[in-house]
Amino acid sequence: MTPFVGVRPSGWLGADPTSQIREILSWAERAEQLDFDVFYVGDRLLASVAEGESHVYDAAMLDPFVLLSAVAARTSKIKLATLVAVVPYRHPASLAKITASLDVVSGGRFILGAGSGWNQTELAMYGVDSRKRGRQMEEGLKLIRRFWEGETVTEDTEFWKLDGIRISPMPNRQPPIWLGSFGPTEIVPQWDGEISDRQRRALSRIGRVADGWVPVTYSGVNSTRLSGAQFAGSWNVIVEAAEQAGRDPSKIDLVYAAWIALVRDEEERAACERVLSRFFPGDYDEARKTYLIGTPEEIIEEIQKTTSALERVDGYLFTPLNDSPEQLQAIAEVIRPALGAS
Repeated sequence: MTPFVGVRPSGWLGADPTSQIREILSWAERAEQLDFDVFYVGDRLLASVAEGESHVYDAAMLDPFVLLSAVAARTSKIKLATLVAVVPYRHPASLAKITASLDVVSGGRFILGAGSGWNQTELAMYGVDSRKRGRQMEEGLKLIRRFWEGETVTEDTEFWKLDGIRISPMPNRQPPIWLGSFGPTEIVPQWDGEISDRQRRALSRIGRVADGWVPVTYSGVNSTRLSGAQFAGSWNVIVEAAEQAGRDPSKIDLVYAAWIALVRDEEERAACERVLSRFFPGDYDEARKTYLIGTPEEIIEEIQKTTSALERVDGYLFTPLNDSPEQLQAIAEVIRPALGAS
């Protein structure tokens, strides 16, 4: 089967967000014209986030469901995804209603990329116990699927008490649920082959409940990328958990995702460095260790090296560091064909 390919605008908003949103919507239209399969956006609530002593991001972003609704109105066939919406930050009935509505509005094109959250500031603000957030997400996703099916739910769970709750309308179809994995500090320059108990719990959850796995493949904190060995070793845990749950692991989409910048001349390098200066704390060499930055040949070689030990790759998702139309077109015309995608 031909792998699908999706793209995401960086989505960082500055002093003139209204103009930038118009540009993002035009960018989404161009992505559809270039026959990309998925348009996806992130979910950033706070303007600035740190993890312990490490700064992680400064970001002003639109609510993902508002933005995807606007994109749905401007497109007709490209699938629309969150990557990721944090489930514990929203009541499952509310999240089921929002996502079902978006699926209806888009004509059945929505994909729910979901996560459990990782930032302590955000978790504390919502009253989410960080030690239980994985269980809370899994329980929430199970309830969301029941709401999507039109079930009237009466349930007294660990996290929610529901008494005869039903949503309407239902989605056009059951939207796929994709889960990510790995926090900012869990991808390290030299992986020792050990999967921590926390990582194993997260990976096993993917095997039990997810329709797709889209791991984070970089760490801005450690200035490194996910190794092929860690990628493959983690997938083996997912396969084992799926089989133990009576699920067919071949039905779980295996997706490679990365930030990308094609740098073929000094002008493209300068454009890349300007974008990096907005949010990346390191220098250009550190950025190259973190993201896919280089010539098309270098980028393709790195992707193939990272995924070579996997049994398959069902899709690729790219966030161009530079949102220029030329970068988007280059991904479509140079990178996509080399990965065997239509």
